[in-house]
Amino acid sequence: MSSIGVVFRKEMREILRDRRTLIAIGLAALTTPVVLFVISQVSTRTAAQTYTIGYTGDIPTGLDILFSATGLKLERVDDPAAAAKQQVDLGAIFTAKGVDEYYDPTRQSAQVADIRLQTVLSRYDAAKIAASLQEKGVDPSVLNPLPVTVHPLSSPAQAAGNSFLSFFLPYILITMSLTGGLSAALDTSAGERERKTLESLLLTPAPRGHVLIGKILAVSVISLVAAVASIGSMLIALSQITFGGNQARISLSPLAAIVMVWLAVLLAASFASLTIALGTLARNFRQGQAYATPLYFITIFPASIVLFIPDFNPSLAYYLIPILNAVLVLRDAIVHNSLAWGALAVTSLSLVLTGAGCFYAALRLFTREALLVRS
Repeated sequence: MSSIGVVFRKEMREILRDRRTLIAIGLAALTTPVVLFVISQVSTRTAAQTYTIGYTGDIPTGLDILFSATGLKLERVDDPAAAAKQQVDLGAIFTAKGVDEYYDPTRQSAQVADIRLQTVLSRYDAAKIAASLQEKGVDPSVLNPLPVTVHPLSSPAQAAGNSFLSFFLPYILITMSLTGGLSAALDTSAGERERKTLESLLLTPAPRGHVLIGKILAVSVISLVAAVASIGSMLIALSQITFGGNQARISLSPLAAIVMVWLAVLLAASFASLTIALGTLARNFRQGQAYATPLYFITIFPASIVLFIPDFNPSLAYYLIPILNAVLVLRDAIVHNSLAWGALAVTSLSLVLTGAGCFYAALRLFTREALLVRS
């Protein structure tokens, strides 16, 4: 086991001397808070923005007050339908029979304005009906014979924070576990072959399995550091962002943090084995990058399934799919603050077997003399 430690220390020294790896980790840790700050500012402005309604006709009494209270600005125009294309967010024609609305569904501002308009009109209609019933001596509650009392299991602010975390955190975990140690993995395999130092390393008394394990451990540590640094900077940035009217802040539960670290360890080891195997196949560093490029798409696609289908409820068989299972387990831990031990066990077994398969492939490559010494 001492030979593994020697190789591990040697690889760590070389990785820490490589500015590319350190710069990549530093940029990931620094840019994540900046990106989140921009996203939060855009979201806040979208929620607080005032939208313009171009209208013609006579506005019913009291309706203009509801518009201003809901962040809708009224502006009289000649042709609401034409103005809704670009001049205003949506157009409206007020007639004695009702309201004709015109809006472009391809514009996000028009969609938000439409939702606000529908909300204002429904409240106005309900208030008018209730007032008419009271004038006639009829209890307005007859319109709602089965009232519903809502008891949310979590506050809207907490739900918004958990939804935000469940969207970004799995994606960052997957991508940084891969890209954080990719440069180091290629440099310790294809890079050493290009520098003609791999052959001399394999001529040492250390068994090749120990050499490979030392390299994988070093790359895994770098990948894990990159993932934790990026997620840590993300959580620090999110702790300064408020959601909801009660100024609630986003935080990661202890359960989700433990699950995240465990998954990061498994993913880092699997990706380290896989990228070193690909680097061993390559003749030089540039060719190794070409071999590793498809990994970006392979890792992003499973994560996208969950990110863009938030109500995706998988069966236990889905937890056998590497990468996708990690996203599913982490999402459940964040959103529900609970953990299905069966799903976690299947996920862990799947990732361990994936890592073992990648390690076996890399070990087979390390034992092929003709492959290692070719130029």
